[in-house]
Amino acid sequence: MALRKVYFIIGALFTMILLMKAFFQIVTHSVSITELLMWGALSYLSFAAGYIYPHFKEKDERANLIKQKGMQYALYSVLIYCVITLFSIQFSAVALSAVEIMRILISLTIITTFTSWVILSKKY
Repeated sequence: MALRKVYFIIGALFTMILLMKAFFQIVTHSVSITELLMWGALSYLSFAAGYIYPHFKEKDERANLIKQKGMQYALYSVLIYCVITLFSIQFSAVALSAVEIMRILISLTIITTFTSWVILSKKY
């Protein structure tokens, strides 16, 4: 139970960092959505890990099923994200640097994986 509280404390710290960065970026007129998305994904990761920790604490068949199905859904989602990114770059729909594209893909991967685990832990 103590580890679950640690996850929530870390999530609160990441959320405070996210809010402070957003505030200072708005004040200085230099908002970077990709950087804020990354901090938001880390915050979400901590809160989701705190939520699913009791489900994954026991290494039983149910936890393995949730992990396996969640990763399968995340894989399909990441492939779709990559195809969308590829087409948007090919047709010049977005003009982002490689670092920004990687930040977006990593953030979306984190959010998708942990969202699928949370949904599947409620389902099973």
